[in-house]
Amino acid sequence: MLHHRSVTILYLKVIAFKNNGKSYAFFKRSKNGYGYFWRSLINDNLEAMAKQLYDYWFVQFDFPNEEGKPYKSSGGAMVWNEKLKREIPEGWNVANVFDELSVQYGFPFSTELFTEEPTSIPVVRIRDILENSVSAYSEEEVDEKYKLQKQDLLVGMDGNFHMNYWNDNVSYLNQRSVRLRAKSKSTVSIMQAKYDIAPYIKAKELRAKGSTVGHLSDKDLKELFVLVCPNIDFRNKFDSILAEIIENRCEMIELTKQRDELLPLLMNGQASVNYHLSDD
Repeated sequence: MLHHRSVTILYLKVIAFKNNGKSYAFFKRSKNGYGYFWRSLINDNLEAMAKQLYDYWFVQFDFPNEEGKPYKSSGGAMVWNEKLKREIPEGWNVANVFDELSVQYGFPFSTELFTEEPTSIPVVRIRDILENSVSAYSEEEVDEKYKLQKQDLLVGMDGNFHMNYWNDNVSYLNQRSVRLRAKSKSTVSIMQAKYDIAPYIKAKELRAKGSTVGHLSDKDLKELFVLVCPNIDFRNKFDSILAEIIENRCEMIELTKQRDELLPLLMNGQASVNYHLSDD
């Protein structure tokens, strides 16, 4: 005989059931909100939208001019930039990442003092960057300058040079990684900065494939440049997109945590279900 129960946790429906003495469970998006997979899809679309805007505004230079027309295609003035070896819009500039962004290398934590037991010092290693996860903790004293913030851009400096935005305000960056952060008075958003430097970092990674382990050096980073547009609205647009991406990521992490905590209780009957929460 089939017996089942379901409950919605932060819009992720958990359905647990028993059939002939065996227990099963599966998950699906609730009809009344954004579940894990839906938020993931939204983020994919937001990333695609941001990249398309970047290509229009910072590659083709067809951002809206004062008349709302595409700047370069409508005859907007362009000037040669020697650093980039190409033309850029008149009034724009090119700056070194160290001048336009806040740059901080990771702290040399002692691996011998790492623990899997949570402490007040979650440590972000290269392996954690892509997954936005923390797999080690420390009790070492560490300066607050190594503490990460939401929307920081992290870059791994050994092996594959992973790049990703960070999701929390409590973790600390380990050595052989670097953190880039937008400055409050700059018109350069961290999303734009990522798109500006990613091709150069990827090229460096590909050139290093022939060696045993690729390394990104301080010298390499000091050769990276970003475009500086005088229009703050461009940064505001990218910042709003990134804020939504990070919010969705945080919700996805919470959904996963809630699911993992509740599922064992549902499976062994320790949790009671209020069926008014179900959207069956």
